[in-house]
Amino acid sequence: MEGISFTAHVSNKKSAIISKSKLAGVAKHNLRKYKSEQYSADNIFLIYGTDNLVQDVKAVYYQEFDEALKVYNENQTRADRKIEDYFEHVANKEQDMAVELIIQVGDRAYWQEYWENKVFMRGIYRMLLEELQYQLPQFVVANTVVHMDEDSPHMHVVGISVGTDYKKGMFKQVSKRKIFTKEVLSIVLQDKLRAFANQKAEIVLGEQIKEKSKGRNHDLAVMEYKVLKEKIRYDELKEQADEKQQENELLEREKTQLVQEYDTLSIRVAVKQMDYEEVDERVKEANERAERIEAYIKTQSDTLVDLEEEATKLERKAEIAEIVYDMA
Repeated sequence: MEGISFTAHVSNKKSAIISKSKLAGVAKHNLRKYKSEQYSADNIFLIYGTDNLVQDVKAVYYQEFDEALKVYNENQTRADRKIEDYFEHVANKEQDMAVELIIQVGDRAYWQEYWENKVFMRGIYRMLLEELQYQLPQFVVANTVVHMDEDSPHMHVVGISVGTDYKKGMFKQVSKRKIFTKEVLSIVLQDKLRAFANQKAEIVLGEQIKEKSKGRNHDLAVMEYKVLKEKIRYDELKEQADEKQQENELLEREKTQLVQEYDTLSIRVAVKQMDYEEVDERVKEANERAERIEAYIKTQSDTLVDLEEEATKLERKAEIAEIVYDMA
């Protein structure tokens, strides 16, 4: 064998964590909060942080930025310029509020042939995480999970890029651009971390890490198909969800009309413009219809929530598939 592959991908573009909803999606995927037969929670291993990734990220924010936030607010003469919560402040700016690294040793072909070596990967990824923290301390890790339930074992690292020595605003701020420079991407992730992975793989797996390839591997056709398939499924689910939403809106309008009819009939009874028994019967019919609509709306709303969650899950899977495609 010519060696095994090593890839380190930094969240970017579609996979960038620029909102709380994106962060929540990463948490659900990484910690297998989605209900799916394809994934097994028994084969994921939390090696840093807790089972609440969002709270882990918030904890890093408070740990790293509380002092800087206090100094900044004390220097403000206008109340509207003060920042109450830095986590919420960054989350509303559509910038990289957190960064995810996906690190993978060995491709699908290797693990199909040497599946028994997967038992060593928890230890190797734990050592890689420690080396990453040593080489890049400005990237403060909040949560790390190793996935063993997919074709290739890989590690998801979520952390905060902490920039310092700012002259404007807080003296310490979140800054992916300042931390993940071209030099860091090349020297730390592709050179130093690759060399460290090579050392451990040679000892533990008896294989060397092959040099970074400029081309794409033979699995690209499969990956392209997977990305396309997931996007099609996502679009179909999104369309179903939109249809359910429109149906719910029509039912809500019908329910409103029934309520208005009930009110009108009640008024007419009050002024004795209609036989009471006939009005009472129509009122009962209107109430029963409204109750049926209410029950149906609840069922449709539950279905809509399930569809939206499934669509979000598939969107995340498509992002991961594209990431793996870009890694090749």
